[in-house]
Amino acid sequence: MDTKFVEQAIENVRLKSQGEVASTSYAVTINFHPDRYTSNNKPLLLAIANDGFLKSQFETGTSNGGLTAHIGGERWSWEQKVFDGAYDNAPNKFRPKYGAVNFRFYEMGASPRFGSAYFQLKPHAAERTTFCYPDSYFEPEDFAVSDRLNALIKKASSSSHDLLDDYIEAHIHGVISLKEDIECLVLDPIYRSSIVEAYALKLNVPIKWHNGYELSIEQMRLHPEYRGFS
Repeated sequence: MDTKFVEQAIENVRLKSQGEVASTSYAVTINFHPDRYTSNNKPLLLAIANDGFLKSQFETGTSNGGLTAHIGGERWSWEQKVFDGAYDNAPNKFRPKYGAVNFRFYEMGASPRFGSAYFQLKPHAAERTTFCYPDSYFEPEDFAVSDRLNALIKKASSSSHDLLDDYIEAHIHGVISLKEDIECLVLDPIYRSSIVEAYALKLNVPIKWHNGYELSIEQMRLHPEYRGFS
């Protein structure tokens, strides 16, 4: 693999990092919706199983957020700014894939806003992961590489952000191989004995289950999205 694009991007973020150098051992997770389909109307988990890799929005044309991963789009422009043009002429497969660092040890993964399932990366992936806080959507000014992560954790821990936005965003650079880089897939128990579980088994990675979500009637009444339905 040609690593010059990845190495340059990580070095550019290193130069922006603040705080003292210190080792960390927090898991990086990639939350997603396992029952979604690709732009070619193929079950997402089957597409991942067939590819053997996790791909970025630049490669798939699908996203849990905005579809702006194209030349001149918001995602392209933001990556150009943050990584100082390191990916301007790089093949899309090298561009970062987005996740979050689970420093709060959430059972549902670090950024459940983006889906109830998540891939957990093996520890060695941290060596080619960069971070920012808050989410890139908010145009953050605070960045870190893995050995400067404590500065972002301190900032995030004292923030008053909405709980769904309280994660530290992670950018995993280069190719993410199911075989080499994925520790496990964690699924919501609503998918037990479903077609989603059947597709997940084809990934040939360890599968785990979290305890699921539970919303009381009172919580539903208080939540703005559910007002008027009680």
